[in-house]
Amino acid sequence: MARACSEGESIMSALVVPGNSRSALAVTRSLGRQGITVTVGDERLRSLAGASRYCRGLLLCPSPKRDAEPFVEAIYREVRGGRYRVVFPTDDVSLWLLGEARARFEGLAELPIPDIEAVQVAHDKAAVVSLAQEQGIPVPRTAIARSPGELRSMVQVLGLPAVVKPRFSWYRLDGKWIQGIGTLYVRSAEELEVAWQRVHQVIPFPLVQEYIPGEGRGLSLLMKHGEPRAAFSHRRIREKPPTGGVSVVSESIPLDSRMLRDSARLLERLKWHGVAMMEFKHDTRDGVPKLLEINGRFWGSLQLAMDAGVDFPYLLYRLAVDGEIAPVFSYKTGVRLRWWLGNLDWLLLRLRHGNGAATRLNALWEFMEPYGNMTRSEVFRRDDPQPALEELRQYLGQTVRERIVRARRVACDG
Repeated sequence: MARACSEGESIMSALVVPGNSRSALAVTRSLGRQGITVTVGDERLRSLAGASRYCRGLLLCPSPKRDAEPFVEAIYREVRGGRYRVVFPTDDVSLWLLGEARARFEGLAELPIPDIEAVQVAHDKAAVVSLAQEQGIPVPRTAIARSPGELRSMVQVLGLPAVVKPRFSWYRLDGKWIQGIGTLYVRSAEELEVAWQRVHQVIPFPLVQEYIPGEGRGLSLLMKHGEPRAAFSHRRIREKPPTGGVSVVSESIPLDSRMLRDSARLLERLKWHGVAMMEFKHDTRDGVPKLLEINGRFWGSLQLAMDAGVDFPYLLYRLAVDGEIAPVFSYKTGVRLRWWLGNLDWLLLRLRHGNGAATRLNALWEFMEPYGNMTRSEVFRRDDPQPALEELRQYLGQTVRERIVRARRVACDG
């Protein structure tokens, strides 16, 4: 259990769950630097956010992904003690579960998240595409195949290359949560069928979309019941995997009026309350940003927005406690953020799959390339170094476990 806060500490206090993510670390740092007492809840005692100097207490709680009802019950028991003003769910599953149980927390702590109906729409990529189309917001051409036999006709409509992605990032089945395998890119009808089968076996009926050439961009918003209160935009310089995925190097860019208008319109339709990051691809064919999906919780590169001057976690805390904040729509552009271990994974993938020595040398140069004084490390901070050490410990441990599994498979095959 977390240690009890003193009477003075309880005036400004928050519970952040779960704690083993870069976004949870950013939230903890943001609130802690503002003098807010932060307790981090997680299934493990050692987590990224829990290692921060700005974490004042630790709560050991069940995993929301494996033990949904015990997780909600543990958070309810902790909050019932009156220690916290605000509770911050930091991932899709905890957001969903606490949204479903919102009524239990009324009068105990503020839960600045959307209604569960809005969360369910944002969680469903097909529903997001459909709603965006209703609002006249540009999206990739999209189809859902109910059987492999429908895929051939889709090629004629969507073209190649194409994208196959699970309809849900996390899917609930028999009380457990299953994670999708990620986005797959295909260049032929044969590859499309294989990819569809692979994604379908994990989460049924994936989306098939046209491939949008261009840069990945994000438009982040803080909403008050459907009205924008803060906004920030960034572009993805480098992603893991290199074909498209999690941002490992990103940069703050000026607000795009069209992206802002489309994002605000969609979230207004959902009467969204809290934070969201809208993912776009800036289509090089026509210059129009195409909406891909909604991340309805704190996003991976949250620290970039904070470094640029939009402190979303603290703004959300103040909105939850005070009921209103002064709008924030300006920030520094050209600020860059590098996630070092994610960047290392990017390099290893490029070296492993690169064609020829020149391609590998180019990847190595890109990895080592300095970005100047406007670039900051995402996890490592001089005033708070322990989370970087904890991340490295976990990274090395995972690498060792993966090698052991591969060695056992080779031994069995032999």
